Amino acid sequence: MQPLSQDVIELVREDIDQVKAELVAAVSEGRRGSAALGAGGVLGVLALLTAQESAVRALERVWPAPRVTGALAAAYGIGAVAFAGYGYERLRRARAASREALAGSLDAVKEVADELAH
Repeated sequence: MQPLSQDVIELVREDIDQVKAELVAAVSEGRRGSAALGAGGVLGVLALLTAQESAVRALERVWPAPRVTGALAAAYGIGAVAFAGYGYERLRRARAASREALAGSLDAVKEVADELAH
């Protein structure tokens, strides 16, 4: 009985180590998604601060002021949507990886419990 118990304990430890690694990977994916969302926001603000005035002045030579404002707003909006979409996708993948890791962990615990029961 003792060798069997040691084998079961070792299997449980290996499964726990695997689940830990999967959870770390999921957290890392979430961090990347959050960083991308933050980067999108920072870059959006920097773009507005550094280019807004010169772009407005240059474009007002060609277009009326309302058209210039609309064009710049559309350009900034497209950039913001692109980063938000990228960040959302990264966070979605992280959630899926977390669910998968949890399901694997639960399956491993169930298998061990079944083995111990028989």
